[in-house]
Amino acid sequence: MARVPIPHTAREIEDDLTRRIAAGEFPRGTRLPTYDRLAEEYGSARRTVARAVDALKSRGLVVGVPGSGIYVAE
Repeated sequence: MARVPIPHTAREIEDDLTRRIAAGEFPRGTRLPTYDRLAEEYGSARRTVARAVDALKSRGLVVGVPGSGIYVAE
């Protein structure tokens, strides 16, 4: 039987991504997975992931590069 992912709130995703960045899973300068991939991983809507990433951007933890993706801030 396949494991069904539990939907996460934007805040929970933001907290988890913050933890993963701090732990070095996503080192400085590396590209985060796409919104679609993160939505699948967290079992949440793409918009929920976008809200979490927007919060990370506002905190200066990640930066968006148009046409390229979201990167962990240097």
